[in-house]
Amino acid sequence: MTEPRVRPATEADHERLRELTFESKAHWGYDRDFVRSWAEGLTFESKQERWVAELDGEIVAWAGLVPPANGVAVLDDLWVDPSSMGCGLGSRLFRLAADRARELGAKRLEWGAERHALGFYQKMGGNFLRTHVTEWGREGQWWGMEL
Repeated sequence: MTEPRVRPATEADHERLRELTFESKAHWGYDRDFVRSWAEGLTFESKQERWVAELDGEIVAWAGLVPPANGVAVLDDLWVDPSSMGCGLGSRLFRLAADRARELGAKRLEWGAERHALGFYQKMGGNFLRTHVTEWGREGQWWGMEL
């Protein structure tokens, strides 16, 4: 595998980010039509900082960070193409987001944790904080870590 290139996301990347989000979420067996509709509705607010990881010029992972409010930054997005899972891209983007949150003055990083990614988040140093209602109206887990 060639060395991935990590860079800030641009507006021109948004369509690929939607597709990648769909591919990553659908990989876990969710209803593909429902996930497609949800992913197509993603908006990219300017308050979120986003980065992409590219391999051979193709975006294969991305992350989004909401800057801190009251000392807490939110990892709002972290998606990896299923064919690139396990290659360290998620870890690299997670660390980048945590480092950036720290630079922005955050004392803690929090995120909604996909149930299939709990082992990954434990490995990254995260801890379960509480349950919350997801944007899909389901009960999910909210995780975090001190920075």
